[in-house]
Amino acid sequence: DTERRQEIFDLQRPFGDRVPIAGVHERGLRRVIAAGAPVVGEIDSHQHPVVWLYVPARVNGRVTHIVAASVKPRIFQNTLTAYTAMGTTAAIVDGDGDFVARTVDYTERVGTPATQYVRDAIRGGKGGLYSGTTYEGLKNYTAYSVSPVSGWSTHLAVASGTIDTPTRWSFVAAGFAALGGLMLGGILIVLVLRDMSERRRAEEMLRQSQKMEAIGQLTGGIAHDFNNLLTAVIGNLDMIRTRVAGNERLQRMSDNALEAARKGAKLASQLLAFSRSQRMDVGPIDLAQLLNGMSGLLTQSVGTSVRVDVQVDDDARFAISDANQLELAILNLAVNARDAMPEGGALTIRTKMVEDEERRLPHVELTVTDSGSGMTEEVLARAIEPFYTTKPIGQGTGLGLSQVYAVVRESGGTLAIDSEPGRGTTVRILLPAGSPPIVRTDEKSLPTTSPSAVRSQEQARVLVVDDDKLVRRFMSDSLRSLQYRVTEAENGTQALEAMEHERFELLLVDFAMPGMNGADVARSAQERQPGIKVLMVSGYADSTAIEAVLGSARLLRKPFDLGELGAAVAETLADVR
Repeated sequence: DTERRQEIFDLQRPFGDRVPIAGVHERGLRRVIAAGAPVVGEIDSHQHPVVWLYVPARVNGRVTHIVAASVKPRIFQNTLTAYTAMGTTAAIVDGDGDFVARTVDYTERVGTPATQYVRDAIRGGKGGLYSGTTYEGLKNYTAYSVSPVSGWSTHLAVASGTIDTPTRWSFVAAGFAALGGLMLGGILIVLVLRDMSERRRAEEMLRQSQKMEAIGQLTGGIAHDFNNLLTAVIGNLDMIRTRVAGNERLQRMSDNALEAARKGAKLASQLLAFSRSQRMDVGPIDLAQLLNGMSGLLTQSVGTSVRVDVQVDDDARFAISDANQLELAILNLAVNARDAMPEGGALTIRTKMVEDEERRLPHVELTVTDSGSGMTEEVLARAIEPFYTTKPIGQGTGLGLSQVYAVVRESGGTLAIDSEPGRGTTVRILLPAGSPPIVRTDEKSLPTTSPSAVRSQEQARVLVVDDDKLVRRFMSDSLRSLQYRVTEAENGTQALEAMEHERFELLLVDFAMPGMNGADVARSAQERQPGIKVLMVSGYADSTAIEAVLGSARLLRKPFDLGELGAAVAETLADVR
């Protein structure tokens, strides 16, 4: 509200009474009112660095309200690095002289003041050349340009040692100048053409990177919502199953429903595994068991006109990879093979033991061969590029083979493709050989976790925080059935208010919530009640983002059932770290 200088609504907080506008917005507010047009603000590094954008809203031609949105500076950093050669020192600086992006030491410098040389230059003109020294001690000449729209500026530095040539060399240079004139012209043409080519390649890489980032965010959001639903379904079915013991018909129906829900969870994990921030669970896997388990899915995927033949060598049965990711990779290859055989054909999957010629280590070679149309040399050269596809628009994403390559690479293996037009295609996946799991016969096997086996901390006070009502209700009812004392909260604000009146032994909190996320709630809770244990639950696909803020908290991934929840709570309470 420009008249009262009050904030009406903020997506980070629930709707309520108006509050005074934060100081960081005052300058942007004045600029928008004066200009009557959208304004790019300066970087705000109060908590996490962001760049504010302001757009005016008019009533009867007068600016009455302003919409402000924040943008993470990482976007500008990605753009700067995409268009800057490796080893070059460059920066983007806002109107206040603070770094928005920088090719050197970005994480430490973003949102901090630039050197005095930079600040003096942008105060003195709209562009040109100045000399100075970077924070790292590099003496340089810097070319810069100031945007007349935003007041931001770009700076490109060149080491002064490459320009300040000693005087005695000037005579030698003059002698060579005449002889090299014609050569220089040709070199300049080559350099200009190469620069144009590199610029186009950088633009393409940036566009693909943005697509991958968007896909990763989309699948992460889908994973969270879908796993929330599955948590409620699996959890309540599990509770129903325990309460209908003795009723054979209801027991069978609940078991069937629970099995279908667990298959849905596994399918979601396979489909959402493409989120590129997700960390792979690499370890020994049984290829015979894996391929037998997905035989039905393979048959359904390729159709009745394709004959599927799977042969696993006993000596090449165990390999190192991620089971779910490898399943998805094989399924992608099978679908590609089906599309290459529209009239039907044969799909053959085999394993054999080979030796890596470079490292002299045993590897398992998994080959997927089809009798389809094959690929030309041009298609084969680009086959694993993300988003490259020969299929018509709407019939292929171009992500199948790139996902296969990513899985193989992260497993420590290699991938090769042999193909000729009319002779079919063979994809060779080379994975490090694994060992069968060791079964210790001298140790007693641990019993399956049951509701009655996880009551080591009965009567402990647990604060359950989740914005999804169904998931929150399931977790609360489950813990009450295990004799825990439970208090519920639907967001971080309610949780912290509850902690003002009661002390808790455990905070059970969802990671992805509007406003304060689980990590924010956990940090505030431990400040208010030191020693409180934290168990974080999440159905979010972005493992890297979660682990970066997890700290000492444990993580329980959705979906889970009553036994898994009870065991995780008991283990967290018993943890003496």
